[in-house]
Amino acid sequence: MFSLDRRHSQCVRQLRYYYCVKTENFDVYIRMKSVVSTVVAVVSKIVGCGRMLKSLVVNCSLDRRAKLAELVRAFKKFGECRSVQFRNIDANYEVGKDIDTVILSGSKARIVDKSQRDKFKHVTDLIKSLDLPLLGICYGHQLLCTSFGCEVDSLSQPIIDKFEEVHIVKNDGIFAGFGADENGFFFFESHNDYVKRNSLDTAGFVLLAASQTCEVEAVRHKSRPFYGVQFHPERIDIENDVRPCGHKLIENFYKNVVKQ
Repeated sequence: MFSLDRRHSQCVRQLRYYYCVKTENFDVYIRMKSVVSTVVAVVSKIVGCGRMLKSLVVNCSLDRRAKLAELVRAFKKFGECRSVQFRNIDANYEVGKDIDTVILSGSKARIVDKSQRDKFKHVTDLIKSLDLPLLGICYGHQLLCTSFGCEVDSLSQPIIDKFEEVHIVKNDGIFAGFGADENGFFFFESHNDYVKRNSLDTAGFVLLAASQTCEVEAVRHKSRPFYGVQFHPERIDIENDVRPCGHKLIENFYKNVVKQ
């Protein structure tokens, strides 16, 4: 398979030999190397060139030791996964230029608690600065939505480690291939809080899915490639009960959002 990265390395070596060894013109070498790198980056974005996709997982867990192994395994099927603990994101943090998408994980933090939400201030600032495809999961979904002004509240009865029947209310690429099922689709959920439906429109979001227990299950931003899901698509089994819809949604996100 054609490898643009390998061809890039070969080209840089040839430039180094010609300008640094044969002509000793180091200034020209530096300029030419910069031009080649820029062209490679642009072409890679346009045609993909078989390059492995790279995802940045923002670990929103309050426990610094949490590794999010299940989430990372689910997303690594579609490329390389890097992880950063949310506390390591400061005002100067920059997402690498080789990153194709950002994933915001779940957390035991309560979005309705301002003191806890304030701990994620730099993550919120990062979200608003991005133009990469982004997927917020559970707390990450709530954080995404509140970053743009959505309102949140607490459920009267928390949803703890169970599959919930979710109904698609608007067709979108992340639900491609799900078809029309009056009985809905089952996704794993565990949360205390939720995003309020009547705040979505003014904050710039479109409702994609809802359930009887949660009025906002999935959203898409109107002008940016940002998605949020209240459920955990990485979790597809509880003991012997397997519901693969979550992994199908992850596949759709990469196929129909990240690769576009």
